[in-house]
Amino acid sequence: MSTGGSAALRGWSAVVLAAGRGVRMRSRRPKALHEVAGRSMLRLLLDALADAGCERSVVVAAAEDDAVAAAAREAGALVAVQQEPRGTADAALAAAGAVGEAGRVLIVHGDLPLLTSQGLAGLADAHTEARATLSLLTVEVDDPTGYGRIVRSAGSVSAIVEEADADAATRAIGEINVGVYAAEAAWLWPALASLAPSAGGEVYLPDAVRAALEAGHAVLARPLAEASEAQQVNTRGQLAAAEAVMRDRVRRRLMDGGVTIADPSATWIDAGVEVGEDTTLLPGVHLLGTTAVGRDCRIGPNAVLRDTRVGERCTIGGSTLEGATLADDVRVGPYCHIRPGSTIEAGARLGNYAEVKASRVGAGSRVGHFSYLGDADVGEDVNIGAGTITANYDGTEKHRTVIGDGAFIGSDSMLVAPLRIGAGARTGVGSVVTRDVPPGASAIGAPARIRRSSEDDSAGEEQ
Repeated sequence: MSTGGSAALRGWSAVVLAAGRGVRMRSRRPKALHEVAGRSMLRLLLDALADAGCERSVVVAAAEDDAVAAAAREAGALVAVQQEPRGTADAALAAAGAVGEAGRVLIVHGDLPLLTSQGLAGLADAHTEARATLSLLTVEVDDPTGYGRIVRSAGSVSAIVEEADADAATRAIGEINVGVYAAEAAWLWPALASLAPSAGGEVYLPDAVRAALEAGHAVLARPLAEASEAQQVNTRGQLAAAEAVMRDRVRRRLMDGGVTIADPSATWIDAGVEVGEDTTLLPGVHLLGTTAVGRDCRIGPNAVLRDTRVGERCTIGGSTLEGATLADDVRVGPYCHIRPGSTIEAGARLGNYAEVKASRVGAGSRVGHFSYLGDADVGEDVNIGAGTITANYDGTEKHRTVIGDGAFIGSDSMLVAPLRIGAGARTGVGSVVTRDVPPGASAIGAPARIRRSSEDDSAGEEQ
């Protein structure tokens, strides 16, 4: 989700640690690829870094995690591989070759999907202004159980103490380490390489704080203004909690931008969705993926739109739209299903229980209820009567139906593709049309007979 952009990380490199296996998630999917509000945690972090001005991000993946590497490259990031799971400092060190020895580096744990560009930019700005060697994000929490505590002396960081090593007084400290670090690259890589491994052979990023302090460098701790940004995801419960926070942010962003959401708690909107001002979302609406809705629309109740673009002044009742495009002033439903590859042009109407798949419905056309248009090209100002079906599949291949401008398709017509119905042509009620119908002609009967003149027809209609 874009947050408006920043230049704070311009010239920086970012390292996202995404090699964690997420054992507590009990999942075959890499932890960083679990989704929050329709986007993977990895993608949310990379988007936040980009919004903060970072132009080069390196994702550290485990050797066997081809999916993480693929997702990183798809988002425009570089990939480094941690060959063996030897701790977070070793994972960060795997990115040294891709980052280089010059400039500044931001290191982010890949299980922090709620970090915002503002939070990241705040750390970068503070680090730059202080000319610090090493800086980190912290946050005050009510329950710090399980996190490393920030120990201060005269206001400055003197240590990070992990819970297992903390005494009672240290455990009472509410300021914790978030897991985001800013450092000078020239100092960082040699410092990480020199860290002593634990008894298990692992090296951890908090140990870099001790190394900096022992070398006489001040360590800057930048508190986060919003505690929710520090919410880590290690379990399914924490994933659900992060989902709730992110979706609340999305709803608030849209409402602040002029969108009416009748019942926010009953409205499900993904992070990548955009909605224009003066649009109303009724209860039960799901806007998913890359959906974009224009101004002055009315959506719902109980409508599901995925990867769909909607123009202005559209009305969509309780329907499902997937991968579709709607122009301005379109009315849909309720109970319609518009499937991928479909375009509904300006002013068109789709009645109850209409289904459209891989088809174009021209401007001003009307599609009656209980109808199916599959692989069809419907012109402008066409009437599709109730119960009309395009029989597009012959058991082996799909075929297209083309209906010209101003045609009138009677109720319960069966249009057997491949088929062309000319401009101004008509079909009678219950007709089974297996042959092309010339412009202005009529097709009546089962199988339909073609009449070149419509003067004596009574094609019939019921929309």
